[in-house]
This record gives sequence, C-alpha cells and structure tokens, in this order.
Amino acid sequence: MRKKKSNQKKSFIKYSDCGTIDLVYRVKGRGFKLTVMILAALVMTLLLCYSGAGVDTELDGKAKDILISRVQVDAYDTAAAELKRKEAAEKAAKEEVKVSEEVKELKEERKKSSEDIKESTTSIKKAYLTFDDGPSSNTDRILDILDEYNVKGNFFVIGRFSDAYKDQYRRIIDEGHVIGMHSYSHIYTEIYASADAFTADLNHVQYVIYDVTGYAPNIYRFPGGSSNLVSPVSMLEFIDILDKRGIVYYDWNVNSGDADTSLLGKQQIIDNVFTGIKALDSPEERNEVMILFHDLAQKTTTVEALPAVIEGLQAQGYVIAPIDDYTKKIQYPNVE
Repeated sequence: MRKKKSNQKKSFIKYSDCGTIDLVYRVKGRGFKLTVMILAALVMTLLLCYSGAGVDTELDGKAKDILISRVQVDAYDTAAAELKRKEAAEKAAKEEVKVSEEVKELKEERKKSSEDIKESTTSIKKAYLTFDDGPSSNTDRILDILDEYNVKGNFFVIGRFSDAYKDQYRRIIDEGHVIGMHSYSHIYTEIYASADAFTADLNHVQYVIYDVTGYAPNIYRFPGGSSNLVSPVSMLEFIDILDKRGIVYYDWNVNSGDADTSLLGKQQIIDNVFTGIKALDSPEERNEVMILFHDLAQKTTTVEALPAVIEGLQAQGYVIAPIDDYTKKIQYPNVE
C-alpha cells in the first residue's frame, strides 16, 4: 500500500546568536498565513537580538569609559585631599614654630627686663627704715614725718585690738608703707615654746592684720632676731614653718640702739645709725642697709632723731625704700 503524501514540507533549520530556531514546516493552504506570521516574528526577533547585542556592546564600552573616568576622578580627589592635608599640616607646623619662637622671644625679653630691673635696683644705694613693736602712740608721728619727706617705711607690728591701733594699721597700708608681722604677743617664752606655739601665734597676728586691713602680710621679723638665744627650740624649725607658707623673714644689719635703754638720746640714735653703716664689711653691704628702730610709746627720741636720719641717708645717696620682691634678704648667718 502506498504511503499517503504529507501536505507539509521541510523548510530549514536556522542557528543564530539568539539561539537555535527549531525546524519549521511550511503549511500549505490555510497554514500559509500562520507560516508567514511565524517567519515575520523570527525576522523581528533576529533584528532585535542583533540590534540589542550592538547596544549592549556600545553601552559596555561607555560604561568602561565612565568607570575609568570615575576611578581617575576619585584618584585626583584623593591626591588633592592629601595635598591639602599636607599643606595644612605644613602651615600648622610653621605656625607652631612661629608661636614657639614668639614665646621664646617674650620669655627672653621678660628675663632681660627682670635682669635689668634687678641690676638697676642693686646698683642703687637703698636704705630700709624698719619699725618694730608698733603700732603705738608714736606711730602717727612717724607716719607724718615719712609723709613729709615723701619716703616709705616698713612696720613689723604685733597684735593690738584698740580701735586707735586699728586705724594705724589701716593708715600704714593706705599710705603705701609696708606692714609685716613681729609676732602677736611678743612674749618670747610663749612664742618660742614649740613649733605649735609659734604657728598659733603666727596665725593670730596674720589674722588680726588681715581682719583690720584686708591685707595678709608675707614678711616677718622674729622677736629678738633669727639668732636670738632665748628660744629653747632650734630657730631653723621656725624658719621652716615660714618657708612652707611663703613668708620671708628679715633681720637687720644696722641697729639704731634705741632699745638698749629706756630712752636713748636723739643724737646717740643718729650716731649709731651712721656708725653702723660705716662698720659694714664691704661696699656691697653698705649699698643695702636695713635699719632697726622701735615704735613704742616711750621711744620719743626715736621720733625726734628720724628727720636727721632721713636727711643724712639722702645726703649719702641712699634711696629710702619699702621692702619688695627685689629687696636683699638681710638675714643673720649661721642660725641654729
């Protein structure tokens, strides 16, 4: 029996970049339109695939260019940022060096200025008039004389509670004189009994002066001087107490002698002062003299001798000065 012929006919097999197109059969008659439609779809697919491949390739190339440009820009930005950082660091280092040099110059100027002041003050002959044991009924007279000669004195005071004495504490400060401590009680056996007793007395006199004047003194004169033989305790122990509190003590290198008797004559006081200056061992010592007087009610001849002492010192080229930070620490050697 003969086989019936098929009305379908093999067409072709097509391979493309888009994939394999399966075997297509052309259909005669009514299937012709379907075949045309399939072929049209195939052509469109091929066109889209080839066109798409070209676009992708083109886009891939542009993307690479963009990527390379981005890397280059990022590298440039990083380099620029690093350069700015280095420039800023160099500028900061230069500024630091400049500031350091300015600070160094300022310190050198201050040092030079301080040395100049020290040199100028040490080259001047200075005399310090010091008055122990006040205030007293003679304090106002002493202050009046100092004011008349326009010079400043140094008052090492003890504890007083009378309203009159409080006014004198204030006047000493208000008129630009120096106020220092000379103990509260001035009773040797009490002050020098122990370190605790000395500290209590020191606190007391410092508080009294501060309470009345608003000023806390930082200079001290030991009753009897730092070399007194009354204290049963080493004076070094008391000196250490002062040092720890930043208080400087002063002795004297010229004694008016007004404490030697109840009432020394006026001329004797004057002679003692200038004889004492001549007796100093060296010109350096004579350039800075600290003279001991006493401010007590019974020391009337001290007040009377004061104008002649001031005039005599000035005639010898002395500047009568208040104790300050540049004052030589006139203290007895070999204190025990």
